[in-house]
Amino acid sequence: MMKTYLQFALSFLFILCPLALSAQNQPSGKVSGTLVEAGNFKPVGFANVVLLSLPDSSLVTGATTDVDGLFILERIPAGRYVLRASMVGYPTKYVSGISITPEKPEAALGNITLSAASTQLSEVEVVAQRQIVDYQLDKKVVNVSQDLAAQSGTVAEVMQNLPSVDVDIDGNVSMRGSSNVTILIDGKRSALSELTMDQIPANMIESIELITNPSSKYNPEGTSGIINLVLKKEKKPGFNGVASVTAGTYDNYNTSLNLNYRYDKWSLNGGYDFRHRTRPGTRKNNTTNFYLNDAGQIDSTSYRLQEGERNSTDLSHNFRFGADYYLTPRHTLSASALYRFGQDEEYEDIFYRFLDENRVLQNTSIRNTSETEDEKAMDLTLGYRQTFDRKGQELTADVVYNTNVDDEVALFKEREVGDNQNTEVQETLVDDGNYEFVTKADYVHPFSEDSRLEAGFRTSFERLDEDSRFFNLNEETGTMEYDMNQSNHFVYDEQVYSVYTNYSNRFKSITYQLGVRAEQTLTKADQRTSNEVYNNNYFSLFPTFFITNDFDEDNKVQFSYSRRINRPRSRFLNPFVDQSDRYNLYYGNPNLNPEFVNSLELGYLRYWGQASLNATVFYRHTTDEIERFRESTVVILNPNSVDPDTIPATETTFINLSDNTSYGFELGMDYPVTKWWKVNASWSGFRTQLSTTQNDTELSSTQFSWSSRLNSNMTVWKDLDIQLSAFYRAPRNDIQGRMEEMFSADFGMKKDVLKKNGTISLRVSDLFNTRQFNFLSYGPEFRSEIENRRQSRIVYLGFTYRLNSDDSDRRNRRDNREEQNGGGNEDEF
Repeated sequence: MMKTYLQFALSFLFILCPLALSAQNQPSGKVSGTLVEAGNFKPVGFANVVLLSLPDSSLVTGATTDVDGLFILERIPAGRYVLRASMVGYPTKYVSGISITPEKPEAALGNITLSAASTQLSEVEVVAQRQIVDYQLDKKVVNVSQDLAAQSGTVAEVMQNLPSVDVDIDGNVSMRGSSNVTILIDGKRSALSELTMDQIPANMIESIELITNPSSKYNPEGTSGIINLVLKKEKKPGFNGVASVTAGTYDNYNTSLNLNYRYDKWSLNGGYDFRHRTRPGTRKNNTTNFYLNDAGQIDSTSYRLQEGERNSTDLSHNFRFGADYYLTPRHTLSASALYRFGQDEEYEDIFYRFLDENRVLQNTSIRNTSETEDEKAMDLTLGYRQTFDRKGQELTADVVYNTNVDDEVALFKEREVGDNQNTEVQETLVDDGNYEFVTKADYVHPFSEDSRLEAGFRTSFERLDEDSRFFNLNEETGTMEYDMNQSNHFVYDEQVYSVYTNYSNRFKSITYQLGVRAEQTLTKADQRTSNEVYNNNYFSLFPTFFITNDFDEDNKVQFSYSRRINRPRSRFLNPFVDQSDRYNLYYGNPNLNPEFVNSLELGYLRYWGQASLNATVFYRHTTDEIERFRESTVVILNPNSVDPDTIPATETTFINLSDNTSYGFELGMDYPVTKWWKVNASWSGFRTQLSTTQNDTELSSTQFSWSSRLNSNMTVWKDLDIQLSAFYRAPRNDIQGRMEEMFSADFGMKKDVLKKNGTISLRVSDLFNTRQFNFLSYGPEFRSEIENRRQSRIVYLGFTYRLNSDDSDRRNRRDNREEQNGGGNEDEF
């Protein structure tokens, strides 16, 4: 299987290389400049800069100025242009006379002045900032740099504030009530994608894209959509960087260093992140066991009450390096590497109490668990990009290899309270490896300014290899003995071959896109311990359709349809039994089928100046949805005795539901209350209908649930920002119970110092200490009320220093050159 895949991948690369080399070296230009205020020459950051072609004023390209007001527009065809610069509070500025020729391919515009008086309210300074959430019809873009949680927290903490997104106690993400979300890093699957979001530092991320209904160009994996994490990449010329250090209560520390160097044909970036995180927590589980008679009626009951205390310590190091080399103005090679290693330690003590139907205490026991996990992850990416004379024509290709290897040791000790002599000791050793190799290519061919064709393909080979060995202590010999019945070696191979095409066109104010993606999937689940093999090969088509009506620049509506898939991951498939809590067992199901979803959305986007409103109605129908399913079982104590004890317990695995229908409404709004106070709010409500049949019993669940989020950002006094965010999630049903409501609020503030080269930040997560994850789970023979919480109210104090952020030396040199050349007036160009 692997040999076939490699032959296919090598054939692709062999075919692609001559195509790339055959492209002619076409001239391409660059336009750069800096927006500053007239009079004081302060930089105007985060302004919109657009290059218009003459004589028809058609859009060529655009950009947003950085914090220093700098912009660089690259890959500009030869021609005459006009530059348009706009920013709230300033009149629109036009710079004419820009010419790009093969002889003079670069136009350095120098300082471009925007005339505007500074506006102050008492001691409040008006500072232009990007919106936290940029609502677009096909996606929502969250500017992480505007969230104070990004200064000291993890991506999970940032996602708590995202519209339509929920994060559980372990950092797992769901969107619109579904956990089947695909996480991408810079548009690609990565070793970081395999981590939970509470393991990724937020200061690595520039923005987060939420794509709920992607086109056929995207990998259709993830039935509820795609969350794309865009890593920070500085585009300013020269050398620059950012260093930060943060300390938090409960022994939480992190540091980071990000460096960038851009000169001539090279663009280099690198970074290092260190994180030490401690997460104490508690867990309660009160279970009622029902004993049924032959008629299926409750005959008697018993109770199991358990309380647990746990503490985990995560230590991780992340190294990143990337490089872009511009072979010619139209040919670019890029490479990136990421290496991550760390160690996680977790300790938990569970105290059990067993009661009879009269709630009389029968027995008590204590179970101690200690786990240590050493992890290593690596990403290697090689990319190629080629542009052509025709505007918008582009070819890109990528080769990606990533691996994630974990070695885990877990030790379990259990004894009855008061009995210090007879202690049951068990141990598991787990070697877990995840390997993926991907090749992909995308081509865009515009027929006209409004019409274009996209096509491409993607191949992937993924291997999940988990060798789990289970040992029991032999009390007579004092040695750990291998338990073949509970050990398991599971290997899962998955190959996916896909091709896609999209065609888009425009008729007056209406734009439409038709697309289809075809995929052949080959999977093999190998139970090597029991010599059982499960093969599942299938062919799938994924059509997409989008139609948009632009009533005007500020008033748009879009309808979209897509078909998507969610293939079961390793933890859903691996049948190895997790025995960290012997009365609540977990294991996978190798017979799972992929789930398919048909998704429809109708979205409306409206702008009023800096205010915006985004409303979406959605419908989603899923077949074979993958859900957790819990059943009753028994735990046999002292199995070698004459009269062994049996105690009721539960076991949780994964099943395919027959049907899931979800439909709802989302509303998002950005509103500048004043010039110094901005509010972003979102509300999402949906109704879910679940149904399945298990053991000749029909199960169904229907419920309406909703969630709401509010972000308030204020710039008060001088260079002082205050942020308050809060969210509420109503109870949410699954097939066997519900997730209880949850509320949380965060507070943060930051102050620029050292002439804005540095920033001091203070943040309090879970301000009112209300964040907890409570569940109700029930079946014919049990009912469990579960409370989970980790220490979430943490105070963080951080400092960030920007290297060359002011860049005064370069500015002085530029000003001197402009004086020697007769001044920096943009009208000279």
